[in-house]
Amino acid sequence: MTNRPVVADTSWTAVTDAGRGILDAVAADPASVLLALDFDGTLAPIVDDPVASTMTQESRNAMSRLDGVLATVAIVTGREVAAVRRMTAVDEQPGLEHLVILGQYGVERYDAATGTLRDPEIPESVRTAKGRLDTLAQQLGREDPRDAGCWVEDKGRAVALHTRRAADPAHALATAVPRVRDIAADLELHCEDGRNIIELKAAVTTKAQAMRELIDEVKPQTVIMCGDDLGDVPALNVVAEWIDAGRPGARVISFSGEQPSMAEYADVVCDQTEGIAAFLGALADRVCIEM
Repeated sequence: MTNRPVVADTSWTAVTDAGRGILDAVAADPASVLLALDFDGTLAPIVDDPVASTMTQESRNAMSRLDGVLATVAIVTGREVAAVRRMTAVDEQPGLEHLVILGQYGVERYDAATGTLRDPEIPESVRTAKGRLDTLAQQLGREDPRDAGCWVEDKGRAVALHTRRAADPAHALATAVPRVRDIAADLELHCEDGRNIIELKAAVTTKAQAMRELIDEVKPQTVIMCGDDLGDVPALNVVAEWIDAGRPGARVISFSGEQPSMAEYADVVCDQTEGIAAFLGALADRVCIEM
């Protein structure tokens, strides 16, 4: 299934039995629920400048209502923890006092309740990759006007080449990918593909490892993962295994035409970030009614 599922604008719809039963499962025992969420494209709309990204207020409001009620609410992202702390205002605004942030695919971690931060040192190979990607972005624009506008984002323990601002984003990505992979091989870095982006990172970590860390720690009865892009697939597969074992859970997809194949992984399909906010709001409403 790669076409857009039938879902109302700014809303959500369940497309599997697991998805149809998820609100009941959460309401039955909220304190045993692990809710994990990607950030970009899920809680925050994709924007040309990732530095300007911020989560929707509607999602933040719903998460605030669930904070301290569910076993754990966690953001699992490729971004560095420092950026997500700023973009969620977790330390400045009330409501997310129990939020857990797993950044850089789980390499970094921040627990809002305790202020504990796991923040390993940045490898030199990533610093080197930043300079080489900067050079590549300039070369791409000189070689073909369709590729002009590529730029590089420093994500701490990872570095990413973006093509969203290019004259022809799809062409720029297709041109850039093999050359970025050559840089990765030379520096012994790992590649992660996404929506008009290719990212290099030192640790071969995935969101699956981050999800398993949370599951081992929380020991939940119900597991939900919300995501939108290929980098979320490993975590979504962990949830699929959980569901296949007969336990309640759901894979909630922020659906976009830029990554239509993500519908294949869905138990619940949302109309982009607005639909995610609506789903989280419905979850909070149901929990509050039952309580």
